[in-house]
Amino acid sequence: MEETAVNWTEWVIHRIFYWEEDNAKKGRLVRAIHTGTSYVILLMVVLSFTLLRAFWLQTILLGICGLIWLQHILFHGCVFSKVEQRLIKDETSFLDPFLELVGVEANERSKQGILMMLSTVGMAMFTLAWVGRVQAEIVPLLTAQARAVAPALHIPLPLSSPSGSLGPS
Repeated sequence: MEETAVNWTEWVIHRIFYWEEDNAKKGRLVRAIHTGTSYVILLMVVLSFTLLRAFWLQTILLGICGLIWLQHILFHGCVFSKVEQRLIKDETSFLDPFLELVGVEANERSKQGILMMLSTVGMAMFTLAWVGRVQAEIVPLLTAQARAVAPALHIPLPLSSPSGSLGPS
């Protein structure tokens, strides 16, 4: 399945960059776009929890990051990195500059493990932050709306509860 995904992605890249004959240039172009897109997504995740606190933005980013994470797990790494490596005919990856920075000598298998571990931990942290935002903002809003609508629908609700929820007190 991994090989099929890489072959299809490479086929699409050849169709998109049809004017370029040199595979190494195509690979470097894909690497530049891939790296830039990765940094933009990471920046948007940070901004969505600091300056641009829009719930819809966090939800869309969570979906995008979830698809990327799923792709990392299913295909044992990033498909675009594998296409880049195939086109450029080298073994460098997105992680290499960071591994060199901390002095880690890694082979292809350990780089895949590190990538899957980092993407899983990042996805878990992002999901927990998103669930916390739902718990803090969306659930109370829905509870208030249910309390407002309940009398019109003749639904008996407890007057108060220790947790402030609609459940039994």
